[in-house]
Amino acid sequence: MVKIVIKSWDDIYKETVRDIKNGTPQKEDKIIYIDSIEVARKLMTPERMKLLSTVKGKKPGSLYALAKLLKKDMKTIVTDTNLLSDFGLLSLETYKEGARTKVRPRFEGRKINLELPI
Repeated sequence: MVKIVIKSWDDIYKETVRDIKNGTPQKEDKIIYIDSIEVARKLMTPERMKLLSTVKGKKPGSLYALAKLLKKDMKTIVTDTNLLSDFGLLSLETYKEGARTKVRPRFEGRKINLELPI
């Protein structure tokens, strides 16, 4: 499971130090910290969620195959997959097929949980 937590960097630091001191184990496979709801909104658009779902369900062999499945242009796919990869939500695996180098997108999580402060 991937967990996205929205909280201030100061709170993240305090919580991390406390968990290390107490030896608290991490339950999630991966935790991604974001410091504002605005950043989360920009990251988790409906189109990017559809992209992640398609990668998870259809397991396309390349970014080109993903673009065909989603009926999107390559520029959009490359921009979105790079952004999702930068945040740790997607991995991009480079491989050779004949003379060509291809990039295969992967989402290894089971689900994404979003934790919002109130």
